Amino acid sequence: MEVIVFDLLLTGGTVVNHWGSVRADVGVLGGKIAAVAAPGALTTDAAVVTDATGMYVLPGGVDAHVHFDLSLTDAMSAQSSARGSRAAAFGGTTTFLDFSLQHDDESLIGSIEDKLAALKTQAPVVDYGLHAMVTGDVPFAVMDEVADAISGGVSSIKMFTTFSGASASGDLFSDDGRIWGVMQSAARHGGIVMVHCEDDCLIRYHVQRLYAQGEQNGRNIHRARPEIVEEAAIRRMILLSERSGSPLYVVHVSSELGIAAIADARARHAPVFGEVLHNYLVFTSEDYAREDGTLYHNYPPLKKPADQAALWRSLRDGSLDTVASDDFTIPRAAKLSGQVVDNVPGGHNGIETRLNVLFSEGVCEGKLSLERFVELASAAPARLFGIYPRKGAVTVGSDADLIVFDPAAEWIVSLDQLHSDCDYSIWEGRTLHGRVRSTYLRGRPLILDSKWVGDGVTGEFVPAGHPSSSDSSNWR
Repeated sequence: MEVIVFDLLLTGGTVVNHWGSVRADVGVLGGKIAAVAAPGALTTDAAVVTDATGMYVLPGGVDAHVHFDLSLTDAMSAQSSARGSRAAAFGGTTTFLDFSLQHDDESLIGSIEDKLAALKTQAPVVDYGLHAMVTGDVPFAVMDEVADAISGGVSSIKMFTTFSGASASGDLFSDDGRIWGVMQSAARHGGIVMVHCEDDCLIRYHVQRLYAQGEQNGRNIHRARPEIVEEAAIRRMILLSERSGSPLYVVHVSSELGIAAIADARARHAPVFGEVLHNYLVFTSEDYAREDGTLYHNYPPLKKPADQAALWRSLRDGSLDTVASDDFTIPRAAKLSGQVVDNVPGGHNGIETRLNVLFSEGVCEGKLSLERFVELASAAPARLFGIYPRKGAVTVGSDADLIVFDPAAEWIVSLDQLHSDCDYSIWEGRTLHGRVRSTYLRGRPLILDSKWVGDGVTGEFVPAGHPSSSDSSNWR
């Protein structure tokens, strides 16, 4: 009988996948998971043996929504992937999905190549994939490039139904005709379209109404973009999705009305999926009343406690699919610079806290099972964006992206413990239960016992395949 000498052996931990949990040893060879076996069943003649008794061994997190090195306006310019990916590693995320940005007549393929070149130069320490963000009056030539983007490993296209003109986030808006055209291209070639769903006309009405009432203070941003703003755009995008045949991924769903719109589509077996940001699961529109209320803001705005409760229910019952960070770090002063409802900057420092917050507020509070936590944070985004089972599972043949997670840890978040290039955190002072202790990328340690050991490790581009299912009723 051949004895395998593993590069790494994790012993005694509880391996958690989205389909179940079991005490097991995990053997790693050549950057891949080579064995998952009963405790003690594998030879301990390995290069490195690590005792994970009392710990969870999880698949590395997949954050499907981050913005690194993105400059939208003078006030909104995000951290580099070098710095952000180190924060990701400390937070247990081993793969992030960033965005290329296509403007005006720029080539879609050119924008993707530019972004990939920039990422390679910055040398992030975890692996990465890419979505293609297209904006404005998307040229027909760009729609024709969607096929080449998909065949090149970028199978998801992001668009916006808001941010027209001189908005706080720049001019990103595309009309329904342009979105329809991109969806048709995506449907023909096996892609998926992601949409930021807020209705621009309704936003303009509410903004003008608040000005007329003298209530345009930035801390009323949630009143400028109430629930109907999200619902209207989601329902419209669902119509285009169903008629075109393109799967739809609604980024950062924030309201109960938005959830209901997605649920209606899924009842028809439409390929419509929804994402939640972890800050929506803890903060509500009531936090805007704080003196620094706009610090907590992201687009769409925070909603009422009832909406937050609906988000948790939907994550638990499968009505929504993923939890992402939408990491977009800007300085505290810039974040607080928006004094009126039409110039409040969004974005926050979130890639490092995503997994820890979701475990603490979800699993520890009885809102999510351990397996569902893993699905939301890792397996589901990997499947939806075509990188599963290379990513998102602790199983033989998958990349050895592994987290050793301590469920008994209790800690208070402080900025000096975080690793992003950002001078504030909305999580400062919050007590969390459970913490990432060690992180491995393709079998190589990045974090051991909460300390950085990853010098010399560089992440790789992970090309996307097609979404694992185009039918929301079968996608799991």
